[in-house]
Amino acid sequence: MKEVLGKVIKVYIPNQYKNGSLLDVMDRTNIGFKVMVNNEIKNIELEANEFNAKIMKDDTVLIIDKDVSGKHFTDIELYDGEENE
Repeated sequence: MKEVLGKVIKVYIPNQYKNGSLLDVMDRTNIGFKVMVNNEIKNIELEANEFNAKIMKDDTVLIIDKDVSGKHFTDIELYDGEENE
């Protein structure tokens, strides 16, 4: 598991398709973030939930990369300023 801090520079609703057709913005369930990490911009797109939906531009976030059962997962959390144990 790898954790790194970053600063959100953009929050957006990414394009999402169902059966080859572009969904209307109101029907999309994903959320995207452009995060500045170590002088590089990292794009993160994932399913919106009650926690990541509260992340806004200029927030400091914790990006968590991990592999579970051979699959790679990336998660993003609002950083509260405390060290995680």
